[in-house]
Amino acid sequence: MSTSDEPWRQRYRNMRVLEVLRCERVTPLMQRITLGGDEIRGIPEGPNLKLVIPRRGAEPVWPMRAADGKPLMPPGHPMPTTRTYSLRRLDRAAGELDIDFVMHGAGVASNWAAEARPGDKIGIGGPGGPEVRPADWYLLAGDHTALPAISRILQQLPRDAKGRAFVQVPHKTEEQAIPHPVGVELIWLHADAGQELEEAVRAAPWPVHGQVYAWLAAESSIVRALRGYVRDERKLGRREFLAIGYWRRGMSEPEYHEKLDHDRGEDFYEAMREDELQRRLDRGP
Repeated sequence: MSTSDEPWRQRYRNMRVLEVLRCERVTPLMQRITLGGDEIRGIPEGPNLKLVIPRRGAEPVWPMRAADGKPLMPPGHPMPTTRTYSLRRLDRAAGELDIDFVMHGAGVASNWAAEARPGDKIGIGGPGGPEVRPADWYLLAGDHTALPAISRILQQLPRDAKGRAFVQVPHKTEEQAIPHPVGVELIWLHADAGQELEEAVRAAPWPVHGQVYAWLAAESSIVRALRGYVRDERKLGRREFLAIGYWRRGMSEPEYHEKLDHDRGEDFYEAMREDELQRRLDRGP
């Protein structure tokens, strides 16, 4: 196909431009934005995506790919703001995807979601990123910001999956009806912040037999503690868990990424390198 048929190939990192189809307040603090449009065709699958948020009150201008591969904006136009979010749902047949926003304050992304209307445009990079690995028993644990990702994981697990999913939300009104395997216990915790999530995970029984996979996402300090628990105390190998800080108290997302890389740690990157090596071996010479 020509670039006129796939205009995203001319943009920085193949960014697609989608438009708002619907807006829905799922709970008092969770706003769902459904996106679609011509450029959703052939979009990749994956748990995470980059939102490229245009300036408020201005006609959107998107970064193009320069000859050296770097982003290029027209003179006088600053780079749009980018934020990382979870893909809540992708329906290829319907040509739409959902992103859920926690409306927790005056953030760039949550402000955009609060004001979004059908027809508004936003840039999408990805989706992509590591998925949950097959296991005999799953441990999922996250706070309110991780609820969209945990919801997607629960709906994609095998029907006979077993495990526990801990989700910490500010109060009961933030709970959602999430389809999940009968063998996976969904446990809601009600707290704005603090150690409740870590304490609940530590107090839960651990399976005696079988392979375990742990997926952990929350505020930085909680993720660090849970990563230490599953890695050092429960002896999970680096390919048996994924621990990512979604946010850090007192830091913006760009600052958190630049200074602490979302607390990914060497475990994360070593597992990624091993996966890439295995993919190369599978492809053969």
